Amino acid sequence: MSKVTKFFGLGRQSSGDLAVALEKAKAELEAAEAAVVAADEKYQGSLLSEDAAALRRLADAKTDAVITVDICRAKIAKLERQHADALEAEAADQRQRRYDEAKAASEAAEKRLRKEYPRAALAIRELLAEVAAASIAVREANADLPDGAPALAGPEHSRSQANLYQEVLTEDVVDLWATIDSASPIDSALQRHVRTREKGCRGQMRDRSDTDENPMTYGVVQTEHGTLEVVLKRFRRRKFLPDQGGRHIGSLASEIVLPPLDADATPFWSPAHDQRDAASQAAAELKPAPKRAERSPEYEYSLAPKETANV
Repeated sequence: MSKVTKFFGLGRQSSGDLAVALEKAKAELEAAEAAVVAADEKYQGSLLSEDAAALRRLADAKTDAVITVDICRAKIAKLERQHADALEAEAADQRQRRYDEAKAASEAAEKRLRKEYPRAALAIRELLAEVAAASIAVREANADLPDGAPALAGPEHSRSQANLYQEVLTEDVVDLWATIDSASPIDSALQRHVRTREKGCRGQMRDRSDTDENPMTYGVVQTEHGTLEVVLKRFRRRKFLPDQGGRHIGSLASEIVLPPLDADATPFWSPAHDQRDAASQAAAELKPAPKRAERSPEYEYSLAPKETANV
């Protein structure tokens, strides 16, 4: 059985397999067309050198080559149709698969939503009610504190960050090297590398604080920029924590939105103006969506051809 005969017996294949077969068929067509050209050249070149029988064989070979080209072209045409059909069928399968998956996902999500959302929303509603009640109690207690008692913090105070102000940790007096006439010490990494030097050396700078009653000690240190003349001075040193800004955020009751599960039902929670409003909202009854009214049939009229009217 030839390759062509086998081809016409092919069943349904994937678009990928058909694309590979199509490329192979195009290569076969290119080879077949080259064979036609070669057969024709051989036939034309033998017209004056071969007898009729030999020329008939060459003509038959050229005809066979032309037939092979026709077969290859038919094969390509069929493969192109099959490839297009396969692409269309695969696209349809993919659309159906996406549809089925989306339907299953939607049904599962709806089932879980109806089961879990009301329970979760009610739990948050109860928590907000507890926080509102505690906040009101703290406010009332702080308005009339017992003697010596500190003001109470509300239940949500830890959610915000208070402003922090400078806090001194330690304070002491130290002798450190500084540049001439400077009011601050040199870098701490250079302090241990200073070498003292004789006072009054030629060309040496003198600090303005240096007096006969208060003589200064001089030194020199090598830096990446060259030699630096320094003097030993006494400093008051403080170790402290710097100021740090805080951040205040509103209460959860004023930020949270818990819409109802069904249209026209009471929301599980709407943003409250303050904790008293939150407490009032928490105590209010949650009403389900009202039952939809039954629809009554109505009539409408439009002109119709006489022969279609019912008598």
